[in-house]
Amino acid sequence: MRSLRVLLVEDNPDRAELAGRALLREAHVNEVVRVESGQDCLERLANDCKFDLILLDYSLPGIDGLLTLGEINKNGYDMPVIMVTGHGNEEVAAEAIKIGAYDYVVKSGNYLAALPAVVMKTLENHRIKKEHAQLRENIEQNYLDTLEVLISVIEAKDSYTRGHSEGVSKYAFAIAKEMKLSSGEMERIRAAGLLHDIGKIAIDKQILLKNGPLTDEERKVVQTHCECGVKILKPATFLGEILPIVHQHHERFDGKGYPQGLKGDEIDQGARILAVADSFEAMTSARSYRSAMPFEEAVDEIRRHAGGQLDPEVVEAFLTAVKKIK
Repeated sequence: MRSLRVLLVEDNPDRAELAGRALLREAHVNEVVRVESGQDCLERLANDCKFDLILLDYSLPGIDGLLTLGEINKNGYDMPVIMVTGHGNEEVAAEAIKIGAYDYVVKSGNYLAALPAVVMKTLENHRIKKEHAQLRENIEQNYLDTLEVLISVIEAKDSYTRGHSEGVSKYAFAIAKEMKLSSGEMERIRAAGLLHDIGKIAIDKQILLKNGPLTDEERKVVQTHCECGVKILKPATFLGEILPIVHQHHERFDGKGYPQGLKGDEIDQGARILAVADSFEAMTSARSYRSAMPFEEAVDEIRRHAGGQLDPEVVEAFLTAVKKIK
């Protein structure tokens, strides 16, 4: 078994000595490092975070165990924490579990006898959790790789649209950043930009490549790509947050879009951002039936549609952002 290190946060030297002995003797722990306060714990972790587990007493001088636990979580240290509480502090233990502790031990009777088993169970649970997280990450990455292949297939159908999704994603992210959205929301919009046209894999190539105006029936077929995209992405539950954007990116601010005819704030904000990015990227890219529109002319066209087809707030952010990425 590999070397195990435990950080013991305990201000009482006698209790710390007994706990350390119990861990070294019965829990396959090779090293116990003791600090006396929550502040000492955080400072130690800032310089040495290679611990397998933290045994954290609740009653500490200065900041208590719960506040220390909160700081540990905030800093993203990848190690489990066991909270040690006094008898009668079961509510504290429950709160500790709620904010991220793996388990707790109550100082009552010969609690040290139970401590090694709790430590070993926690270490095993943490190992299993990490394995599951890695497996999930691998599955998600494989799914995204598959989607990227599908996007390449879509864009390979028409050399004129190659790189369209990347361009839309770039413009949408720049707009979201200009609007000072959260990092999570910006990432959601960026991902949706890459995948927004995935549903076109289901559209007949002859319609997509038609050199000229579409008939009403052909236009209805193309418009189904929004629903098709949702059907393709829906099985990947981790992509659930981008589904509204994919579904609604052809809705119009004035309610004349598709597929639902949503209006104004009824439309997901990410979809309203993507609508501007998609329109601008399409106008500034050459197609089989027309040349690319000059940059400034396309900017003027976006400005002209503010309040009608496009959200005026998003257009305003776009007009600022586009100057930085021209």
